[in-house]
Amino acid sequence: MSGDTASPYREFKEEILAFAQGRRGIRNPVVVAAVEPAVEHRAGGRLASWASDGSGADGTSAETEEPPSIPDEVTVQPIWLDELLARTDVYNLLVDLGEPLAELEAEDGVSVGQRVERTMQDRLAEELVWEIVTAEVEEAELNEQSHVLLLLDLGSLSPYTRASELLDELDRRSVESTVAALVPVPGDAVGGKGRFFGGDSRHCYPAHQIDGPIRGEHLRR
Repeated sequence: MSGDTASPYREFKEEILAFAQGRRGIRNPVVVAAVEPAVEHRAGGRLASWASDGSGADGTSAETEEPPSIPDEVTVQPIWLDELLARTDVYNLLVDLGEPLAELEAEDGVSVGQRVERTMQDRLAEELVWEIVTAEVEEAELNEQSHVLLLLDLGSLSPYTRASELLDELDRRSVESTVAALVPVPGDAVGGKGRFFGGDSRHCYPAHQIDGPIRGEHLRR
């Protein structure tokens, strides 16, 4: 396949813009696309460049912009979750504990690793969304459907939190921006569950889903 025409990658971008221009979802305007882990970061980089080029912020000419073009009234903001992860209290606490954690013994049949994972699962989504709404996005933009929050590098959060946990937490924060997320496979976005790397989601979020995973062939220019 040449280019990204008639591909899930192209459809993902088109659906993002459709929601940002006023299409209504079952709940908040949310678009989810599955992506093969091997190309997740590459796809994220392409989407981040598309967002920057489409805004005209870097002076890129229309001839070199990646289609579809972003209307003037729409803004797309990439959110790199791997970068936010390192800023959360729960992540830094676990890093600081390091060796002391390794010396702990299992308790009631639950290993140290399992206890750490449960702690991360309980708190990470909340802290990540707190970082997004307090440090990454302007308050006015959080109330605008025309502003897109593009969640990238979800794979860096596995197995500690999942797409659906983040979407639920954004909903609890009453974020009205359009939200778009790449969900790594194996796993999928079927049923709005945001399942990835073979895990079962603990929540079911009603997102608009793009058929089929984004593969390397869809990212060829």
